[in-house]
Amino acid sequence: MELSKQKQRIIFRADGNGHIGLGHVVRSLALAEMLRHDFGCVFAIQAPSAELQQQIRETCEGLIILPACEPDEERFEYELDAYIAEDVIVVLDGYHFATRYQQHIKRKGCPLFYIDDLQAFEIPADVVLNQAGGVDGSKYKTAEYTKLLLGPKYALLRPPFLKTASKKRVFPGGAIRLFLNLGGADPKNHTLEIAQELAKVEFISKVEIVVGSAYKHLTELKAWVTTNPTYGLHQNLGARELGRLMEGCAMAITSASGVAYEYASVGGLLYAMQTADNQSGLYDFLTNNGLAFTYEELSQLKSNDIEQAFDEKVNIQRQHFEGGPGERLREVFKILGLMAGMKLREVTPEDMMLLFNWANDPEVRKRSFNPNPILLEGHSRWLQARLADERTKLYIAEVAGEPAAHIRFELKSSTATISYLIGPGFRGRGLGHVVLQKGTDRLVRQNPDLRLIEGLVQRDNIASVRAFEKAGFQYGQPDPSHPDAHRFVLQPKTMKQE
Repeated sequence: MELSKQKQRIIFRADGNGHIGLGHVVRSLALAEMLRHDFGCVFAIQAPSAELQQQIRETCEGLIILPACEPDEERFEYELDAYIAEDVIVVLDGYHFATRYQQHIKRKGCPLFYIDDLQAFEIPADVVLNQAGGVDGSKYKTAEYTKLLLGPKYALLRPPFLKTASKKRVFPGGAIRLFLNLGGADPKNHTLEIAQELAKVEFISKVEIVVGSAYKHLTELKAWVTTNPTYGLHQNLGARELGRLMEGCAMAITSASGVAYEYASVGGLLYAMQTADNQSGLYDFLTNNGLAFTYEELSQLKSNDIEQAFDEKVNIQRQHFEGGPGERLREVFKILGLMAGMKLREVTPEDMMLLFNWANDPEVRKRSFNPNPILLEGHSRWLQARLADERTKLYIAEVAGEPAAHIRFELKSSTATISYLIGPGFRGRGLGHVVLQKGTDRLVRQNPDLRLIEGLVQRDNIASVRAFEKAGFQYGQPDPSHPDAHRFVLQPKTMKQE
């Protein structure tokens, strides 16, 4: 596969078919669409249909077709091994990518982004996104460094819907049209059931039914629609066509999934249905916060109230979907890109002058507990002793092959003391917490019995304080030898194997 050589690679891993639906694939592609101009996006999927392959290729530069493999097969967790390395960001969307699968990817050193809506298991990913509102982040069991992105401000909307969310929405004139979509696959065929029920609603002039490429009941639905001329049937619409269709519909009935967010971003009278267990969080958010009615409430709507109810719903929806989830997510991936692009290597004797010059930099000395200049002779002896000591781990962090930072660990029993500095040319880029996280990841992988990592920071060193906070460190009891300094501590978790 041909990929942009200059772009950092992201591998998106999700599955979709007529049995499990297409929701995971669609929202992963929405994220890829947001990132494709800055990253080389590759999609990995098991046994996709020809239609789904085409849909993926419209967004992603590369497609990896994986052989079918059940999650309980031993080879499942190794399926990406041939494609991933430390410089690749991995995005997972699917409940079968549970703790063990994620741990395997983290052991490869890859930055890991997980899209979730269940809170069902321990998650070692670097970032977790749950776009449902009202999610209690404290219920997540994650690694210390994991960043949680929660709520519709991180909604995975495709570009046409990002644009409509910022436009003024007016009530569509003419006859009342209703948009109906209950998932791209809808394996239980709720679509036909609801379509038949809508025939009894007199004020709806036209029902626009949309199904996806994985919908298996098309023949039956087509046969019914041909005898009901007030129904239109559309299959496998692109985002732009779908958005235009939604704009013409004052009302919609959707599953409590990504399509509900897409219609809410357009704006209108939305009625939500929960058609799968994993939709409960989003369903509750939509219906409890006024973005949508429940489907059962449709029977209470009077034709004279439609326009007023439309305006009220649009006002609420705009409060949640105006803004820029795309820009927020691009910022998150810039940090993940720094992690992926940063290489750690062990310090060698040839690094003596590099470390000497860094250590004597005025800004470094100012923030050190010993502010006096370091003499070359003493530095040379110190480095030789540290390199000979197997309980000392010294690393250089490189960005694009250029030395950017130094991180040191002093191990004693099951405790490691951390010290780091950023090179003069790389300060102000947000590298601090990336260096800390990358270094502690490496240390914990090499020393699984480690129970505590600690670091001391001068209270006025705000940049370093923020770096330790972002890397997942907690404030510990002060060190008696430096009582005025912050003592940061990290207790590496041992995730349970599933």
